[in-house]
Amino acid sequence: MKRLLAAVLAGLLCVLAAPRPAAAATTLVYATFKGDAAADEELWIYQSTNGGTTYSVLSDTNFHGPTGVLRDPSILKYNGIYYIAYTVQSWTTNSTYFNIASSSNLTSWTNIASIPSGIASTKYTWAPEFYVEGSTVRIITSVAATTCSNCFRPYVYTAQNTALTSWSGPAQMWGLGTNHIDTFVVKSGSTWHAFTKDETGKYIEHWTTTASLTTGWINRGTLFSSGYEGPSLVRLDNGSWRIYVDRYSTGGGIYTATSTDLNTWTGLSTVSCAGCRHGTAIAK
Repeated sequence: MKRLLAAVLAGLLCVLAAPRPAAAATTLVYATFKGDAAADEELWIYQSTNGGTTYSVLSDTNFHGPTGVLRDPSILKYNGIYYIAYTVQSWTTNSTYFNIASSSNLTSWTNIASIPSGIASTKYTWAPEFYVEGSTVRIITSVAATTCSNCFRPYVYTAQNTALTSWSGPAQMWGLGTNHIDTFVVKSGSTWHAFTKDETGKYIEHWTTTASLTTGWINRGTLFSSGYEGPSLVRLDNGSWRIYVDRYSTGGGIYTATSTDLNTWTGLSTVSCAGCRHGTAIAK
């Protein structure tokens, strides 16, 4: 009996001591558009099974939205449904609102809402980005007015229903400064982190606050070299963060870096994602 117990114990110890297989890489979907030509301003969905460094086409949706133009899509999965918020005109055409569309399968999309900027004399309404905290869904959008130059500012819009068809008016993100676009926010612990493009210096900047989403923002410095825009972040299975940026200054192409704390980042490396531009990724 003692020999049997000893054998069982030895076997158990071997099992516990044996190396365990690594956790499966995060499967991600990336929502994007492909460029400035009319045929490229539509929604493409890509998929990655290696944690977000190599993507292949999951669906060419042919969805352009009601205006025939779709750019800068931000994707969200909420209550089992996929949503995108997107820019509705090219970067040279005035736009006073942004749109939201939904899908159950990532292929067929239906526009469900058009949200006005709510800012007087709006000239551009760009790059709406989903931000979810608890049960509250918000969108952060870059808005510029015709009454000034270099005056893009980020504003927060809050969903008023679970169907994401009704939204509040704008609340400005005070302290983040003027002439910033493509603001993407995540929260870690009690700190909000914003990654945004300074349209003056053409750098991606990192800002933080512990006060609230709309107050107390402090500039923590720049990331990478100039010439990138459209920052977006996704949390991976191992708890680290991956950032994507669009190298618009050389004609496009997605680059990525990773961080364990949102403050220190690896160097940028290219992402295999043919034709991809400014977009966002989520775990599938």
